Amino acid sequence: MHEALHERAIMLKLAPHLSRPLSIFTPLYKIWEKPYYRTGLKMYDLLAGKTNIGKSRSVSSQEAMKFFPKLKPENLQGGVIYFDGQFDDARMNITLVKTALNRGAVMLNYVAVTSLVHEEGQLAGAQLLDTLTKQHITVSAKCIINATGPFVDAIRTMDDVHAKPMLTVSSGAHVILKQKLCPNDLGFLIPKTDDGRVLFLLPWHEHTLAGTTDQPAEIEFNPKAKQDEISYILHYFSKYFKTDFKNEDILSTWSGLRPLVSNPDANNTAKLSRDHVIVKSKTGLITVTGGKWTTYRKMAQDTLDYAINELAFTPAPCLTKDILLSGASGYQENLSDEISHHYGLEDDISQHLSHTYGSDAIDVAGFAKDGLKTRLHPQHPYIEAEIVYAMKNELAMRASDILCRRTRLAFLDKNAAKSAAPRVIELMQQYYNWDKNKVIEEQNSWADIF
Repeated sequence: MHEALHERAIMLKLAPHLSRPLSIFTPLYKIWEKPYYRTGLKMYDLLAGKTNIGKSRSVSSQEAMKFFPKLKPENLQGGVIYFDGQFDDARMNITLVKTALNRGAVMLNYVAVTSLVHEEGQLAGAQLLDTLTKQHITVSAKCIINATGPFVDAIRTMDDVHAKPMLTVSSGAHVILKQKLCPNDLGFLIPKTDDGRVLFLLPWHEHTLAGTTDQPAEIEFNPKAKQDEISYILHYFSKYFKTDFKNEDILSTWSGLRPLVSNPDANNTAKLSRDHVIVKSKTGLITVTGGKWTTYRKMAQDTLDYAINELAFTPAPCLTKDILLSGASGYQENLSDEISHHYGLEDDISQHLSHTYGSDAIDVAGFAKDGLKTRLHPQHPYIEAEIVYAMKNELAMRASDILCRRTRLAFLDKNAAKSAAPRVIELMQQYYNWDKNKVIEEQNSWADIF
């Protein structure tokens, strides 16, 4: 935990536009829970040390009801508040890609590894396939690092068909609710359900995000939230709030896969290791797996240190603790005011751009000033300028890239994303000069997502 808290502080420093401190409230219904949780949170604060972003405290039942007016008051003894961090995972990923590009890295999108090349029993390169153009590519490499999340075992079997799986995965379902249940700066945590899970409600892009489950899952590219997982989440929050949540209360759902290092003695995936593990095969393939988003930077540092040592490369000091991510340099909290004033954008759009792109928002606003300031949907702050910016600067190649991972519209509001898709495809057709067949292919591909 100490390492995660340390890395959290680094993330807040390196990407202040994408990450923020967030206080979390936990309701308590038994008198004995108060000293129990106060003691635990005192240790949490001590572990954070100098990187602590807020002091945990107790909350009375009256104060709890002010924060969450729709909370059921029966037997409520109050609660506790502690501080954690929050960030947008997809935008953080894209920002890391942009930062690497700016520092000279070569980044390829929609390119798959089809096989690994061996020479004299050692890895020497890989065969790649551009899945959009169908172009085959051969690369040579002194070192290959397999950092493919839940798909690491697929790459490991390319290296050695007899490689034993080292990974299992669990699925985490998430739900966006129509009702706004949380204040903008306060989340809600159920630390232990009847079956030992953790559930949360979080303010997320002006909506309420509810999650998450922890179920054994199959590895697939596009996991979907299953109805039993959705019902589980809705049922549990109905126990705490004055609303009997139904499917009709949902704007969007999705599911993600967590890579967990296997432990044959564990009874369920909630008890498997989430710490990262680095291993090297007999042929030299280095695999890093497990871990979590908060410690992504330390995982990368540990992996490169391991590779340098194993392959006798010339070592160099790690600099990533201090490299500001794309959009962080020059970012100020009042950036949205500047965007509204100079580019004539509405306040919610300006705030969205500044927190999504940081100082790079000025470039997006420039496209808006050139005639692309129309919203993709009237109830959301995403604008057409972001489509062009994503194609020029963020390797966006498909409509799903725009609507799911450059903006978050499909994750926030499925019907709004459906409504916006034709205009997104139209702008992409103009930029990439797609022919009719490609447009139809893209329309069908997008429809399949829903």
